[in-house]
Amino acid sequence: MAQISAREKVEKYFKIYEQIYEDPFVARSKIAKNTGMAYNTVKRYLTEMEDFMVGPVICVYPTQDYHEYVYFLQVENPLSENIRKLSSVTMYMAMGSWNLLLVSNTSIDYSKLEGYQKCILQGIKGATFLSRVKMLDFEESMKKMHEMLHSPDRKSFLSSKIPSISWEDSEWALYHEFKYNVRTPPAPILERLKIPQNKYKKWVSSLSGDLIQVGFYPLGVNKYNKVDFLFESEYQKQVTDILGMLPSTSVFFSVGQYLLARLSFLTREEMEELYTFIYNMKRQGFFTDFSSAVTTESCPQNLLVL
Repeated sequence: MAQISAREKVEKYFKIYEQIYEDPFVARSKIAKNTGMAYNTVKRYLTEMEDFMVGPVICVYPTQDYHEYVYFLQVENPLSENIRKLSSVTMYMAMGSWNLLLVSNTSIDYSKLEGYQKCILQGIKGATFLSRVKMLDFEESMKKMHEMLHSPDRKSFLSSKIPSISWEDSEWALYHEFKYNVRTPPAPILERLKIPQNKYKKWVSSLSGDLIQVGFYPLGVNKYNKVDFLFESEYQKQVTDILGMLPSTSVFFSVGQYLLARLSFLTREEMEELYTFIYNMKRQGFFTDFSSAVTTESCPQNLLVL
């Protein structure tokens, strides 16, 4: 059998990603049928794609009784043992306008953190949104983004709240088990949690399509440099529509009038082109100001979805 090139393999990964984006629970046999690939090829590629695909993840909307808090901080040492010991907290170490980003389901008295210096922004975190990768070429993506670069005329915000999530305790337990990958084989988890199969299926059916999202990084998650941009913007949906055209998944969430965009790039040249484009967006009025930081490490490790 002839060997396929790396580019051809990425294109096949992309076809599988598109199938999972449309239906996060799609069976491997259906992926094979829809893409024209052999079943065993799909099975093998899905294993290989663990380094290329994130999720499918569950991104719940904030409610009156369930939401997360986010903190953009400057501290003396973000790697200090006391900070790392914080419980129920996802943390991202960075270099830039802030050096520590915390996401927690409980409020934190950040002023008491070891080496605390400054709070850049803090508040209730909006739902996380992952962009859909539509093309694989950076220059092609930038061309499309430039075509969308005209002054915005209607204010829009990314955040949205729903009154409540009517999940029972067992359903919340399922959420915490499956939130980073809904395609995880359920049988061992259901056995450990003592949750019957029919209850699991009922919970899955309650997950609407916009709650489940999947990320794709065509050359592999760890190949990309990741920069967080914090925009002060009244045109948040337009910003996400434009920056979401990049050829690897961008991550977005809002904090009031601020929008966090985690963008990925491969080379210094791509970074410079992206920064130039963002300054052009500012001149067009998409946001009044922005700051940024390069993500260097996360805890838990390699957790890309905020």
